[in-house]
Amino acid sequence: MHFSKRFFDLILALLALVILSPVLLITAILVRIFIGTPILFKQQRPGYKGRPFHIYKFRTMTNRI
Repeated sequence: MHFSKRFFDLILALLALVILSPVLLITAILVRIFIGTPILFKQQRPGYKGRPFHIYKFRTMTNRI
C-alpha cells in the first residue's frame, strides 16, 4: 500500500513538473532580468518530527529601497 502511494505521488509530481516547466522557465528568466542572481532562494525549515529540510523558492524580494 505504501509503495503504491509513493509511486503515485512521484508520477504525479513528475507530470506536474513537465506541465509547469514553461511557466517555471519564464519565471526564472524574469527573476534573472529584473532582480538578478541568484534566481533561487534556499531556506532550511523544520519538517516531519522536527527533521530539517531545505526548500527552494524563486527569489522575489530585493535589497533596494
